[in-house]
Amino acid sequence: MNAIDRLLAIEDIRNLKARYFRCVDSKDWEGFKAVFAPDASFDVSDDLPGGVLLGLEKITETVSASLAGCVTVHHGHCPEIEITSDRTATGIWAMEDMLRWSENSARPNQTLHGYGHYLETYEKIDGRWLIRTSRLRRLRVDVSTAP
Repeated sequence: MNAIDRLLAIEDIRNLKARYFRCVDSKDWEGFKAVFAPDASFDVSDDLPGGVLLGLEKITETVSASLAGCVTVHHGHCPEIEITSDRTATGIWAMEDMLRWSENSARPNQTLHGYGHYLETYEKIDGRWLIRTSRLRRLRVDVSTAP
Protein backbone atom coordinates (compact mmCIF):
# COMPACT_ATOMS: atom_id res chain seq x y z
CA MET A 1 0.00 0.00 0.00
CA ASN A 2 1.47 3.37 -0.98
CA ALA A 3 1.51 6.40 1.32
CA ILE A 4 -1.57 8.07 -0.21
CA ASP A 5 -3.65 4.88 -0.01
CA ARG A 6 -2.53 4.47 3.62
CA LEU A 7 -3.62 8.04 4.46
CA LEU A 8 -6.96 7.53 2.69
CA ALA A 9 -7.54 4.32 4.67
CA ILE A 10 -6.75 6.12 7.94
CA GLU A 11 -9.21 8.90 7.03
CA ASP A 12 -11.89 6.31 6.16
CA ILE A 13 -11.40 4.68 9.57
CA ARG A 14 -11.61 8.07 11.33
CA ASN A 15 -14.90 8.73 9.54
CA LEU A 16 -16.12 5.24 10.48
CA LYS A 17 -15.50 5.92 14.17
CA ALA A 18 -17.11 9.36 13.91
CA ARG A 19 -20.24 7.64 12.51
CA TYR A 20 -20.14 5.18 15.42
CA PHE A 21 -20.21 8.04 17.96
CA ARG A 22 -22.89 10.01 16.06
CA CYS A 23 -25.12 6.97 15.64
CA VAL A 24 -24.90 6.05 19.33
CA ASP A 25 -25.71 9.60 20.45
CA SER A 26 -28.55 10.06 17.95
CA LYS A 27 -29.91 6.54 18.66
CA ASP A 28 -29.63 5.65 14.95
CA TRP A 29 -29.47 1.91 15.55
CA GLU A 30 -29.47 0.94 11.86
CA GLY A 31 -26.55 3.30 11.25
CA PHE A 32 -24.84 1.96 14.38
CA LYS A 33 -25.22 -1.61 13.14
CA ALA A 34 -23.75 -0.60 9.77
CA VAL A 35 -20.33 0.33 11.24
CA PHE A 36 -19.63 -3.25 12.34
CA ALA A 37 -18.45 -6.28 10.37
CA PRO A 38 -21.07 -9.07 10.23
CA ASP A 39 -19.20 -11.22 12.77
CA ALA A 40 -17.99 -8.35 14.95
CA SER A 41 -17.33 -8.58 18.67
CA PHE A 42 -17.73 -5.77 21.20
CA ASP A 43 -16.19 -6.19 24.66
CA VAL A 44 -17.93 -3.93 27.18
CA SER A 45 -17.05 -6.06 30.19
CA ASP A 46 -15.75 -2.99 32.09
CA ASP A 47 -19.38 -1.76 32.09
CA LEU A 48 -21.23 -5.09 32.04
CA PRO A 49 -19.53 -8.08 33.71
CA GLY A 50 -19.16 -10.85 31.13
CA GLY A 51 -20.18 -8.36 28.45
CA VAL A 52 -18.54 -9.69 25.31
CA LEU A 53 -21.15 -9.17 22.62
CA LEU A 54 -20.91 -11.26 19.46
CA GLY A 55 -22.55 -10.37 16.15
CA LEU A 56 -24.44 -7.36 14.84
CA GLU A 57 -27.80 -8.23 16.38
CA LYS A 58 -26.46 -8.88 19.88
CA ILE A 59 -24.28 -5.76 19.84
CA THR A 60 -27.10 -3.52 18.65
CA GLU A 61 -29.74 -5.08 20.92
CA THR A 62 -27.60 -4.80 24.06
CA VAL A 63 -26.30 -1.27 23.45
CA SER A 64 -29.70 0.12 22.43
CA ALA A 65 -31.44 -1.46 25.45
CA SER A 66 -28.82 -0.16 27.90
CA LEU A 67 -29.15 3.38 26.50
CA ALA A 68 -32.97 3.53 26.38
CA GLY A 69 -34.13 6.70 28.12
CA CYS A 70 -30.57 8.03 28.16
CA VAL A 71 -29.05 11.14 26.58
CA THR A 72 -25.45 10.41 25.60
CA VAL A 73 -22.46 12.38 24.41
CA HIS A 74 -19.44 10.41 23.19
CA HIS A 75 -16.12 11.89 22.14
CA GLY A 76 -13.20 10.03 20.56
CA HIS A 77 -9.76 11.65 20.56
CA CYS A 78 -6.17 11.12 19.47
CA PRO A 79 -6.60 8.05 17.27
CA GLU A 80 -3.58 5.79 16.81
CA ILE A 81 -4.42 3.95 13.60
CA GLU A 82 -2.09 1.42 12.03
CA ILE A 83 -2.82 -0.04 8.61
CA THR A 84 -1.62 -3.65 8.81
CA SER A 85 -2.56 -4.70 5.25
CA ASP A 86 -4.71 -3.46 2.39
CA ARG A 87 -7.72 -5.00 4.20
CA THR A 88 -6.88 -4.78 7.93
CA ALA A 89 -6.00 -2.15 10.51
CA THR A 90 -5.83 -1.57 14.26
CA GLY A 91 -6.74 1.49 16.27
CA ILE A 92 -6.70 2.93 19.77
CA TRP A 93 -8.97 5.87 20.59
CA ALA A 94 -8.95 7.92 23.78
CA MET A 95 -12.59 8.43 24.75
CA GLU A 96 -14.85 10.35 27.07
CA ASP A 97 -18.57 9.84 27.48
CA MET A 98 -21.38 11.45 29.43
CA LEU A 99 -24.61 9.49 29.94
CA ARG A 100 -27.74 10.85 31.65
CA TRP A 101 -30.74 8.60 32.18
CA SER A 102 -34.24 10.06 32.48
CA GLU A 103 -36.46 9.55 35.51
CA ASN A 104 -38.47 6.93 33.58
CA SER A 105 -35.48 4.78 32.58
CA ALA A 106 -34.00 1.62 34.07
CA ARG A 107 -31.42 3.81 35.86
CA PRO A 108 -33.59 6.77 36.97
CA ASN A 109 -31.85 10.13 37.25
CA GLN A 110 -28.39 8.61 37.09
CA THR A 111 -25.40 10.25 35.38
CA LEU A 112 -22.22 8.50 34.27
CA HIS A 113 -19.09 10.33 33.15
CA GLY A 114 -16.46 7.97 31.82
CA TYR A 115 -12.93 8.07 30.46
CA GLY A 116 -10.88 5.40 28.77
CA HIS A 117 -9.87 3.87 25.46
CA TYR A 118 -11.38 1.88 22.62
CA LEU A 119 -9.00 -0.79 21.32
CA GLU A 120 -10.15 -1.90 17.89
CA THR A 121 -9.46 -3.87 14.74
CA TYR A 122 -10.90 -3.02 11.36
CA GLU A 123 -11.47 -4.89 8.14
CA LYS A 124 -12.20 -3.62 4.65
CA ILE A 125 -15.15 -5.62 3.32
CA ASP A 126 -16.74 -4.92 -0.08
CA GLY A 127 -14.81 -1.65 -0.32
CA ARG A 128 -15.83 -0.34 3.14
CA TRP A 129 -13.88 -0.25 6.38
CA LEU A 130 -15.82 -1.82 9.27
CA ILE A 131 -15.15 -2.44 12.95
CA ARG A 132 -14.19 -6.11 13.38
CA THR A 133 -13.48 -6.00 17.14
CA SER A 134 -13.94 -3.28 19.73
CA ARG A 135 -12.92 -3.37 23.38
CA LEU A 136 -13.87 -0.50 25.72
CA ARG A 137 -11.41 -0.15 28.59
CA ARG A 138 -12.38 2.32 31.28
CA LEU A 139 -9.77 4.31 33.20
CA ARG A 140 -12.31 6.12 35.37
CA VAL A 141 -16.08 6.23 35.81
CA ASP A 142 -17.87 8.85 37.90
CA VAL A 143 -21.50 8.02 38.69
CA SER A 144 -23.95 10.31 40.44
CA THR A 145 -27.67 10.37 41.16
CA ALA A 146 -29.84 13.48 40.95
CA PRO A 147 -31.29 14.56 44.30
